[in-house]
Amino acid sequence: MNEIVAIRIDSDFLGKIEKLGAEKVVDRSTLLRDLIRTGYQEKIKMQAAQSYQEGKITFSEAAHRAGLTLWDMQHYLIDRGFKSEYSLDDLQMEMKLLKER
Repeated sequence: MNEIVAIRIDSDFLGKIEKLGAEKVVDRSTLLRDLIRTGYQEKIKMQAAQSYQEGKITFSEAAHRAGLTLWDMQHYLIDRGFKSEYSLDDLQMEMKLLKER
């Protein structure tokens, strides 16, 4: 069920929203719903990435919380400048362990 929510928006920002709505040819309510949904999704991704970077959750958990595939989560982190601590030496060690099994 949809609910009505009232919020106050700065008039300058509202003007920008209305200009964007005119360009997209959508009404203000539709555009605001889309902006809220997009902002929410981005916020969830940011929080998951931050928790992963702080070592609070695993990479796969971060992807799950963000609603992304592992591949997409990797690209999301890279696009935001995340540098992995995982080195070539780590990879070679894991490859050696796999061969031994």
